[in-house]
Amino acid sequence: MVPPIDNFIETPARTRIRVGLAPVQNAIHSLLLLTKTEELSGLGAWIIETAQKLSSEELHQHYRVMIAFYHAILPERSWSSFPLYLDHLANMDSVVLRDKMISSYFKLAMHEASDTFTSENAIASEENYLSFLKERFGPDYIDEELERWAYGYVYDPPAMQELIVSHLRHYWESYLASEWERVLPTLQKAVSAFQQVDFSQMDNFQTAEYITGQTLDPEYWKERCEKADGLYFVPSLHVGPYLGRFHEDKRLGFIFGAHLPSNTPVNAPELSQADIYVRLNALSDETRLQILKYIANQGESCSTEIISTLDLSQSAASRHLTQLTATGYLVARRLEGSKCYRLDKERIGSTLDTIKAFLLH
Repeated sequence: MVPPIDNFIETPARTRIRVGLAPVQNAIHSLLLLTKTEELSGLGAWIIETAQKLSSEELHQHYRVMIAFYHAILPERSWSSFPLYLDHLANMDSVVLRDKMISSYFKLAMHEASDTFTSENAIASEENYLSFLKERFGPDYIDEELERWAYGYVYDPPAMQELIVSHLRHYWESYLASEWERVLPTLQKAVSAFQQVDFSQMDNFQTAEYITGQTLDPEYWKERCEKADGLYFVPSLHVGPYLGRFHEDKRLGFIFGAHLPSNTPVNAPELSQADIYVRLNALSDETRLQILKYIANQGESCSTEIISTLDLSQSAASRHLTQLTATGYLVARRLEGSKCYRLDKERIGSTLDTIKAFLLH
């Protein structure tokens, strides 16, 4: 049974700051995180446990569908439930669904592109499709094997639609529906708590940092936050210390680890516990503790120094540093082309205070 929708607790759509459940964006993001378990540590327990249940063949197919057709899957407006959105995808004209994805590629180009490609000739052949993607996004960002596989469906929209809908429906019914029902009451408490906060004295960027609980890079986020028609914040128990990003109804959206705002009257110990789990997970690994201790002793350190001193592979160092930065224990900045990190002592202190408040109150 589909759990109750969140209309009764969401703020009006035209307010500058919106906090809500965004069930479709939430579901898609959770399904996307299943493809990231090798890259990101500290994700929610459901993500790790579900990924472990899947065979290597199932994970590979899930990766192909979610990555190759991500921009076909994404909704263009809000929906009250994921099953309702699946029905919408199933009833769409398959060519319209395919063309929505191609149109998004023209809008999201990372490089200045020529006038070589149109929406018609970009998909006229497999080689055209690959050349089009490489021109728009750069060859380093294109998985050629994946996109060759995807082209067989791009050229056959009904098959593409059937694959997307059947795949998403299977994962919803087999894994995510029961999980959504389980976490919904907790997420509703987070939404309710943040909806009681007065954001009138904060600008968009300050609000984003306050709600997500993260120190955001002002060079990247400040202008984007201020230019957005509005901000939409969506709590998740799956994202761990990381942030998801989306656009819906012309709003810039953030998916953040569910927690309570400071000094809230809402009583939700399960949210405090979830926040503690995310923070302690980052400290539960010996390598991450060694990284923190090294930076505490040496002061600000660049990734190359950390890799060399602690004898880490680049991929392992990147995974650990990403989690420590996302959790807030490290603050990163670019210095002469390298990424350097310093310890955030206040975050360590606040972690201890959070644990103390949870256990002693």
